[in-house]
Amino acid sequence: MSVAYDHQFFMKKEKLKKQFEVLREKREQLFKIVASVDAALLDRPPAEGKWSILQILYHVKASEAGTLRYIEKKLSFSQDGLPNSSFLSGVKLVLLEITLRSPLKFKAPKGLAVFPERLVLEEISADWDRSDEGFLKLIDRLDEHQFGWQLFKHPIIGRLDMQQTIKFMISHFDHHARQIRRLTS
Repeated sequence: MSVAYDHQFFMKKEKLKKQFEVLREKREQLFKIVASVDAALLDRPPAEGKWSILQILYHVKASEAGTLRYIEKKLSFSQDGLPNSSFLSGVKLVLLEITLRSPLKFKAPKGLAVFPERLVLEEISADWDRSDEGFLKLIDRLDEHQFGWQLFKHPIIGRLDMQQTIKFMISHFDHHARQIRRLTS
Protein backbone atom coordinates (compact mmCIF):
# COMPACT_ATOMS: atom_id res chain seq x y z
CA MET A 1 0.00 0.00 0.00
CA SER A 2 1.45 3.35 -1.01
CA VAL A 3 1.65 6.40 1.23
CA ALA A 4 -0.74 8.30 -1.10
CA TYR A 5 -3.27 5.45 -0.92
CA ASP A 6 -3.01 5.34 2.89
CA HIS A 7 -3.56 9.10 3.06
CA GLN A 8 -6.63 8.99 0.76
CA PHE A 9 -8.13 6.13 2.75
CA PHE A 10 -7.46 7.97 6.01
CA MET A 11 -9.08 11.12 4.58
CA LYS A 12 -12.22 9.23 3.50
CA LYS A 13 -12.51 7.63 6.91
CA GLU A 14 -11.99 10.99 8.62
CA LYS A 15 -14.64 12.56 6.37
CA LEU A 16 -17.13 9.89 7.43
CA LYS A 17 -16.27 10.46 11.09
CA LYS A 18 -16.66 14.24 10.72
CA GLN A 19 -20.01 13.71 9.02
CA PHE A 20 -21.07 11.52 11.93
CA GLU A 21 -19.78 14.09 14.44
CA VAL A 22 -22.12 16.66 12.87
CA LEU A 23 -24.99 14.38 13.86
CA ARG A 24 -23.65 14.02 17.41
CA GLU A 25 -23.26 17.79 17.79
CA LYS A 26 -26.82 18.36 16.58
CA ARG A 27 -28.07 15.87 19.16
CA GLU A 28 -26.09 17.53 21.96
CA GLN A 29 -27.59 20.91 21.04
CA LEU A 30 -31.10 19.47 20.99
CA PHE A 31 -30.59 17.75 24.35
CA LYS A 32 -29.57 21.11 25.87
CA ILE A 33 -32.92 22.52 24.76
CA VAL A 34 -34.85 19.47 25.94
CA ALA A 35 -33.07 19.41 29.32
CA SER A 36 -34.55 22.81 30.14
CA VAL A 37 -38.12 21.68 29.44
CA ASP A 38 -40.48 20.73 32.25
CA ALA A 39 -40.49 16.93 32.75
CA ALA A 40 -44.28 16.77 32.47
CA LEU A 41 -44.15 18.39 29.01
CA LEU A 42 -41.49 15.92 27.86
CA ASP A 43 -43.77 12.98 28.53
CA ARG A 44 -47.07 14.52 27.37
CA PRO A 45 -48.22 13.98 23.78
CA PRO A 46 -49.37 17.30 22.25
CA ALA A 47 -52.60 15.67 20.97
CA GLU A 48 -54.31 12.31 20.71
CA GLY A 49 -52.27 9.99 18.51
CA LYS A 50 -49.21 12.28 18.52
CA TRP A 51 -45.84 11.49 20.04
CA SER A 52 -44.42 13.16 23.13
CA ILE A 53 -40.94 14.69 23.03
CA LEU A 54 -39.53 11.63 24.83
CA GLN A 55 -41.22 9.33 22.30
CA ILE A 56 -39.74 11.31 19.41
CA LEU A 57 -36.27 11.12 20.95
CA TYR A 58 -36.69 7.42 21.62
CA HIS A 59 -37.81 6.84 18.02
CA VAL A 60 -34.78 8.60 16.52
CA LYS A 61 -32.42 6.83 18.92
CA ALA A 62 -34.03 3.45 18.15
CA SER A 63 -33.83 4.16 14.42
CA GLU A 64 -30.11 4.89 14.61
CA ALA A 65 -29.42 1.89 16.85
CA GLY A 66 -31.40 -0.31 14.45
CA THR A 67 -29.40 1.05 11.54
CA LEU A 68 -26.17 0.11 13.31
CA ARG A 69 -27.46 -3.39 14.11
CA TYR A 70 -28.56 -3.89 10.49
CA ILE A 71 -25.16 -2.85 9.13
CA GLU A 72 -23.29 -5.03 11.65
CA LYS A 73 -25.44 -8.03 10.73
CA LYS A 74 -25.06 -7.35 7.00
CA LEU A 75 -21.27 -7.20 7.35
CA SER A 76 -21.16 -10.40 9.40
CA PHE A 77 -22.86 -12.32 6.58
CA SER A 78 -21.09 -10.58 3.69
CA GLN A 79 -17.36 -11.11 4.02
CA ASP A 80 -17.16 -11.72 0.27
CA GLY A 81 -18.58 -8.29 -0.42
CA LEU A 82 -21.74 -6.43 -1.29
CA PRO A 83 -22.71 -4.48 -4.39
CA ASN A 84 -21.74 -0.82 -4.38
CA SER A 85 -24.46 1.79 -4.09
CA SER A 86 -25.59 3.38 -7.31
CA PHE A 87 -26.17 6.85 -8.68
CA LEU A 88 -29.89 6.12 -8.35
CA SER A 89 -29.41 5.54 -4.59
CA GLY A 90 -27.97 9.04 -4.33
CA VAL A 91 -30.86 10.55 -6.28
CA LYS A 92 -33.41 8.75 -4.10
CA LEU A 93 -31.62 10.00 -0.99
CA VAL A 94 -31.78 13.61 -2.19
CA LEU A 95 -35.52 13.22 -2.85
CA LEU A 96 -36.00 11.75 0.62
CA GLU A 97 -34.01 14.61 2.19
CA ILE A 98 -36.25 17.14 0.41
CA THR A 99 -39.34 15.26 1.56
CA LEU A 100 -38.11 15.20 5.16
CA ARG A 101 -37.72 19.00 5.06
CA SER A 102 -41.32 19.37 3.87
CA PRO A 103 -44.37 19.56 6.16
CA LEU A 104 -45.46 16.10 5.01
CA LYS A 105 -46.03 13.50 7.71
CA PHE A 106 -45.00 9.85 7.51
CA LYS A 107 -45.83 6.69 9.36
CA ALA A 108 -42.83 5.23 11.13
CA PRO A 109 -41.81 1.73 10.05
CA LYS A 110 -43.18 -1.09 12.20
CA GLY A 111 -41.17 -1.49 15.37
CA LEU A 112 -40.03 2.15 15.41
CA ALA A 113 -43.37 3.41 16.71
CA VAL A 114 -43.41 1.10 19.72
CA PHE A 115 -42.32 2.64 23.00
CA PRO A 116 -41.52 1.35 26.47
CA GLU A 117 -44.14 2.19 29.06
CA ARG A 118 -41.73 4.52 30.86
CA LEU A 119 -39.24 6.74 29.05
CA VAL A 120 -36.43 8.57 30.85
CA LEU A 121 -34.43 11.29 29.11
CA GLU A 122 -31.13 10.29 30.73
CA GLU A 123 -31.57 6.65 29.68
CA ILE A 124 -32.36 7.63 26.09
CA SER A 125 -29.25 9.82 26.05
CA ALA A 126 -27.02 7.08 27.50
CA ASP A 127 -28.32 4.49 25.02
CA TRP A 128 -27.76 6.95 22.19
CA ASP A 129 -24.18 7.55 23.34
CA ARG A 130 -23.51 3.80 23.20
CA SER A 131 -24.98 3.61 19.70
CA ASP A 132 -22.82 6.56 18.60
CA GLU A 133 -19.70 4.82 19.89
CA GLY A 134 -20.73 1.73 17.96
CA PHE A 135 -20.99 3.76 14.76
CA LEU A 136 -17.57 5.30 15.25
CA LYS A 137 -16.05 1.86 15.88
CA LEU A 138 -17.80 0.57 12.75
CA ILE A 139 -16.35 3.38 10.65
CA ASP A 140 -12.89 2.59 12.06
CA ARG A 141 -13.29 -1.09 11.13
CA LEU A 142 -14.42 -0.48 7.56
CA ASP A 143 -11.91 -0.90 4.76
CA GLU A 144 -11.93 1.60 1.92
CA HIS A 145 -13.60 -0.79 -0.53
CA GLN A 146 -16.47 -1.22 1.96
CA PHE A 147 -17.32 2.49 2.02
CA GLY A 148 -19.28 2.16 -1.23
CA TRP A 149 -21.04 -1.08 -0.29
CA GLN A 150 -24.82 -1.09 0.08
CA LEU A 151 -24.65 -1.49 3.84
CA PHE A 152 -28.10 -0.26 4.87
CA LYS A 153 -31.54 -0.83 3.40
CA HIS A 154 -33.84 2.10 3.99
CA PRO A 155 -37.48 0.95 4.09
CA ILE A 156 -38.55 3.40 1.35
CA ILE A 157 -35.58 4.29 -0.85
CA GLY A 158 -33.61 1.07 -0.64
CA ARG A 159 -29.93 0.38 -0.24
CA LEU A 160 -27.40 3.03 0.82
CA ASP A 161 -23.66 3.14 1.34
CA MET A 162 -22.11 4.36 4.59
CA GLN A 163 -21.90 8.03 3.62
CA GLN A 164 -25.47 8.01 2.30
CA THR A 165 -26.63 6.26 5.47
CA ILE A 166 -25.11 8.98 7.65
CA LYS A 167 -26.67 11.67 5.43
CA PHE A 168 -30.05 9.98 5.87
CA MET A 169 -29.55 9.82 9.64
CA ILE A 170 -28.80 13.56 9.72
CA SER A 171 -31.90 14.36 7.64
CA HIS A 172 -34.06 12.08 9.80
CA PHE A 173 -32.69 13.68 12.96
CA ASP A 174 -33.25 17.21 11.59
CA HIS A 175 -36.84 16.31 10.67
CA HIS A 176 -37.61 15.25 14.23
CA ALA A 177 -35.54 18.03 15.82
CA ARG A 178 -37.78 20.56 14.07
CA GLN A 179 -40.78 18.70 15.49
CA ILE A 180 -39.31 18.85 19.01
CA ARG A 181 -38.43 22.53 18.71
CA ARG A 182 -42.05 23.30 17.75
CA LEU A 183 -43.22 21.42 20.83
CA THR A 184 -40.82 23.25 23.16
CA SER A 185 -41.54 26.78 21.92
